[in-house]
Amino acid sequence: MRSKTALSAWMTAGLLAAAAFVVPAVVESGAGGTAYALTTAPPPPTPIPCEPSTSPSGTPPTAPGTPRIGSVLLNSVGLSWTPATDEDGIACYRVMETRDGVTSGVATFGPDATGGVFSLRWPPSGVAFEDHELYLVAIDKEGAVSPASGSVTVRIYNDIIASPSPSPSPLRITCRVDYRPITWPGGMTATVEVTNTKSTPVRDWRLTFLFTDPGQTVSTGWSATWSQTGREVTAAAPSWSTDIAAGQTVHLGFNGSPSEGGAVQWRLNGEPCTLRVLTS
Repeated sequence: MRSKTALSAWMTAGLLAAAAFVVPAVVESGAGGTAYALTTAPPPPTPIPCEPSTSPSGTPPTAPGTPRIGSVLLNSVGLSWTPATDEDGIACYRVMETRDGVTSGVATFGPDATGGVFSLRWPPSGVAFEDHELYLVAIDKEGAVSPASGSVTVRIYNDIIASPSPSPSPLRITCRVDYRPITWPGGMTATVEVTNTKSTPVRDWRLTFLFTDPGQTVSTGWSATWSQTGREVTAAAPSWSTDIAAGQTVHLGFNGSPSEGGAVQWRLNGEPCTLRVLTS
């Protein structure tokens, strides 16, 4: 008869051995015999990819808010949006574009994103600019896709414009704009700071830009002569300040109707400006 100590050691060894091996499960065979199948631990959960499902379960996410354009610099675009909601949890957001009847994704952002920066393709050789109509969809963790958000149009200008000359000139950036929009019930106020980054003065300056919201309007403005045609807004130099010296900054602004859209394609005397959108 084994001692208690020996029995205990034997049981411990047996338990350790059992933990080290896969335990066979007994399965009834079709002929009434017994078959053995190895059982394994369930695999670890696989992260759900950010891909639409052909048969999603649950309710699709709500549509994200219409994207707002925060910046356009060369072919780099910054968008922001109001997030979607979903009972299963958001897996990702995709920026989409439909061109020539083909829909494709141009950027993907994580589930907590409310904005991001991405690049669009350059216009084809010899084409001055190309418009991109962009919108957002949200995809949840079950692969359900939300309805499309509203769309915005982004215009990308070619960095090199074809000309008869054998040496085409690159597009020059000669100014910087700091744009600070502030909304209030029933309207908005925007301040604009324009800096001449060239080494020479800008004579009889004329600033232009485009509203992304076709319904956005300028009602009054200061420190410039303001006008608007469709989405394009022009601020022309006042009679008492017609030039901007090299490195100088002029301060102007306007009041207008409220909008969630942005202001893009800033140009000073026809030449593009870099844009910073300030929120505080």
